[in-house]
Amino acid sequence: MLGKALAGIAAIAMSSCFSVAQAQDIKLYAFSSGALTIGKGILQNLGPLDPPIQIPVGFFVIKHPKGNVLFDTGNNDRIIKDPSYWGAAFNALKPVNTPDMAIDTQLGKIGLKPDDIKYVVVSHLHLDHGGNVGKFPNSTIVVQRDEIQNAFWPKAGTGGPYMIGDVLPLRAENKDYPNAVKMLQLEGDLDLFGDGTMVVKRWVAHTPGSQMMTVRLKNSGLIILTGDNVYFRENVEKSLPPNIVLAYNPSGFLTAYEWIRHMMATEKADFFTAHDPDAFKAMKKAPEFYD
Repeated sequence: MLGKALAGIAAIAMSSCFSVAQAQDIKLYAFSSGALTIGKGILQNLGPLDPPIQIPVGFFVIKHPKGNVLFDTGNNDRIIKDPSYWGAAFNALKPVNTPDMAIDTQLGKIGLKPDDIKYVVVSHLHLDHGGNVGKFPNSTIVVQRDEIQNAFWPKAGTGGPYMIGDVLPLRAENKDYPNAVKMLQLEGDLDLFGDGTMVVKRWVAHTPGSQMMTVRLKNSGLIILTGDNVYFRENVEKSLPPNIVLAYNPSGFLTAYEWIRHMMATEKADFFTAHDPDAFKAMKKAPEFYD
């Protein structure tokens, strides 16, 4: 019995050491896919429509011992050479579409190529978050089932921000195989590597299948990647609701804010948004990282 107890203690100790070693090796990088110009009131309830502000289009990479993970993919690189791809949205949003914004160029800042990404987790598939999802044919796409369905067959009133050309590369031409790439179509949460360091959280708010992701780092602690379930830090800090026009489930935003505040209070968590210009300006950018 004593031998079994000692063996159990040793296993726990080894497991703890492995978890610490993993945490030390995890790095979180922030990138930009350019910027959009939009009235703040389009995103935030009762915010001003004029003058328009320029908001970043952020995405993130996590280097994990078990594989590299991309959270969101930014604007489709096609608009760099072909602005007409977005149609009227290009003139309306005035995206920064310089060649240096291409996702291959951005990933190159930390020595990665698209084929080096194991998982592509998309918060949702709107044109500024799922734009380049088709550029990762050798990765596994992690998306809520409701979201991929809505990108192809939008519910009434939700279709505007999707670009069908962004998601068409995910659909196989062979009718025997629905997906052209490996996909995890979720209907809930997922512990990506089974070690608690990265957890995809289904949170229906901005879209029918929106999701967030937590990243647990050794030194920086718990970081919550919000996608568009949080536009600006002040949304969480002051409980400012979003504009209902882009809110599929308005109450989902408010419960997300509450949960984030709870995690901040209980675990000293922080949260990163994709579109807050002040917060993004203060953030470390690749090749700098959080660990």
